[in-house]
Amino acid sequence: MADVNTNNEEKTPLNDAAVEPDLDPKAQFINGGKEIDPHVAIECGSGDDVSFTGLGKEELMQYADDPFWKKVRLILLIVFWAGWLAMLVAAIVIIVLAPKCPYRPDLKWYDKEAAYEIFPQSFQDSSPKPEGAAKEGDGVGDIKGIGARLDYLKKIGNKVLYINSIYESDDDDNYAVVDHKKVDTLFGTMGDFDQLRKASKKKEMRIIMDFIPNHTGKKNEWFMKSQKKEGIYKDFYVWEACDPNSGSYPNNWRSVKGGRTWTYDDTRKECYLHQLESDKPDLNLWNADVRKELEGILRFWLDKGVDGFHVLNAEYLYEDENLGDDILITGKAGNAYDDFEHNQTLNHPENLKLLSAWRSVLDSYNTKPGREKVLVVTAKDDLNTTKMYFDSGANIVRVTPMSENGASLAERIETKLMDVNSKRVGWMYSDKDSSRLANQVLPEQVKVMLTLQATLPGVPFNYYGTEIGMTDSTTLAEPKKYRTPMQWSSEGKEFSDIEPWIKMNLNFKQVNVETESAVGNDFSTLKVYKELAKLREKESFQWGQMNVFRDGNLLMYTRKAEGFPGFLVAINLGKEPVTESFHEATGIPTKVKVIFHTHSEDNTAFDLSVNSYFLPSYHAVVLEYE
Repeated sequence: MADVNTNNEEKTPLNDAAVEPDLDPKAQFINGGKEIDPHVAIECGSGDDVSFTGLGKEELMQYADDPFWKKVRLILLIVFWAGWLAMLVAAIVIIVLAPKCPYRPDLKWYDKEAAYEIFPQSFQDSSPKPEGAAKEGDGVGDIKGIGARLDYLKKIGNKVLYINSIYESDDDDNYAVVDHKKVDTLFGTMGDFDQLRKASKKKEMRIIMDFIPNHTGKKNEWFMKSQKKEGIYKDFYVWEACDPNSGSYPNNWRSVKGGRTWTYDDTRKECYLHQLESDKPDLNLWNADVRKELEGILRFWLDKGVDGFHVLNAEYLYEDENLGDDILITGKAGNAYDDFEHNQTLNHPENLKLLSAWRSVLDSYNTKPGREKVLVVTAKDDLNTTKMYFDSGANIVRVTPMSENGASLAERIETKLMDVNSKRVGWMYSDKDSSRLANQVLPEQVKVMLTLQATLPGVPFNYYGTEIGMTDSTTLAEPKKYRTPMQWSSEGKEFSDIEPWIKMNLNFKQVNVETESAVGNDFSTLKVYKELAKLREKESFQWGQMNVFRDGNLLMYTRKAEGFPGFLVAINLGKEPVTESFHEATGIPTKVKVIFHTHSEDNTAFDLSVNSYFLPSYHAVVLEYE
C-alpha cells in the first residue's frame, strides 16, 4: 500500500541527499573541513582543531580589554578581599573580647539531687480495704503508699528515693533476707514495685534500693541447704567446728550487736559466723559461687530499672580467711565489741575489690547520659575509710557532718568540714538505726542544721520526717523509737485509717506536714527545707569551691564557682546573738545581698565596709556576692 500524506505534503526523504537549511555564515564553524550546527555545544580543549569563521578573535575579546570592564573587575576583586578580611578581623575580635562561657562540670544526676530515705513500714499505708472491713489499711506502710506520696516528695525538692529493704525477710527490720528477688508481701507485690518505678520515672525521679550482700536470714534457701552441706551451698556461709559446752570457739571475734560472732547450729553440728545478730548468718564471700549469686541479684533489680544501690554493712563483707584473732586493746577485758581493734573483721582490703567489681556491673548499664547507676556506702567517722570507699568506685559515701572531735558543735562541724570537702559526700544526720536530728541537737537548731546540710559540697540524705522536725519516740525502745509513723496531719489518721503497726509519736498534733504547710507559718521547718532545695540549684552550691571559717560559735563558709555569683553561709550555733563584719572575717567582697534567712523575709543589699550583720542565736543567713 502506498504511503499517504494526510497533509497532502510530499515527504522529505531521510537520506544523505537531504537539504540542510541555510546557515548564517558568521554562525558556521569549520572543524576538519566539516560544517557544524552552531546550536551544538563545543567542548573547549577537546583536541579538535577548532577555528572561527566570520567572527574575528578581536571581536570576541572586545569586552576583555575594555577599560570599563577592567575597572569593574578590579573593584569587585577589591570588594571581595576587603569583605573577607573584615569578616576575619571581626571573628578574631569576637573570640578575644566576647565573654567566655563559665565552666560547667559534667554533673550526673546523683551529684545534684537530694535523697530522701524511706523506712517503708512507717511512711504511708495504702493497703486495699479487706473484704467486709470498715476501714482501709493494715497499719503498715507499703509500696503503694510510697507511690501515693511522690508528688509531695518532688514538691519539697527530693527527686531521689532511697528505700530501705523491701525484700522477703523473717525479721522486723526486713534485713534477715529470705529471697533477694522477691518483695515481702508485707509491702505488696512485685507488680506494685514495677508500678512505682514507672510512676517515679514519669516524674523524673530516681529509686535507690538497699543491697544486702553481707548476710541472709536463716530461712533463706541457701542457708538451709548449707546446713545440710548440699552441693555448692556447703560453703556459702562461714562454718567452723566449735564446742559451746566447753567454751571452745574458732577465735575471739565479737559481734557488733553483742556476744560472740559464732553460734552453734544443731543441724550441721558446727558454728556459723554472724557479725550482726545471730539470725543473720554471714555469707562466705571468699566463695566465687556466692559472689556470682550476688551479682545476679544486682542485675535482676537493674533490669527492673533501679537507679542504684546502697550497699548495707559494706565494712563487714570480708573477714580474715584464716580466722585469726582480733587484737585486744590493752587494759580491756575482751567481752565487748569495742574491746578490740578489729584488724581481722572490719574494712578488709577485699571489701574494696568487691565494691569495685560491683561498680563495673553498674557501669555496664550506663547506656547513655542520664542512665548512670549509683553505688552508695555509709562510712563511720573515719576519713581514711571514706577515701578508701571512694577509691573503690563508690559514687557517694554517706557521712555525718558532725565530728566526734571538738568542744562545741561549731568546732565539731568545722573539724569535719576541714577534713571532708568532697562533692561526692552524702551528708546524713540519721537513719532507721540512729537518733533523729531533732534529738541530736536542740529543736530550735534544726533549721540551721538543715541549712548546713543543703549548702555543703555533696548531696543531702534525709531520713523521712526530718523535713518537719520529727523526734524520737519517748515511749518506745531502740530501734523502734526512730521508726514511728510519718506524721502527716494533726489528726494522726493520714498514715493509716487503722491503728499503726507501732504507736505514733506523742507530738504528732504539733509536728506534722499539715501544720508545717499552713498559711501564715512562713518559716516552718518544712518551708525552710523547701527553700533550701531551691537554693541548692544555684551553680556555686552545685560545684563551687568551699572555704571554711569560724569565730567562736559562728560557723562561716563560702561557696564560689568561677563565672557565677558566690555565697557566704553564716550559721550561729551559739546561745547568744552575734554581730559580724563578714568581709573582715572571710575576705568576701563588701557588696552583698541577703538571699536566704532561716527565720525572716530579708532581701537586704548592703555594704559590709559600712555595716556589720546582726545574726540572732540559732539563725542562719546566706549572702550573695559577685
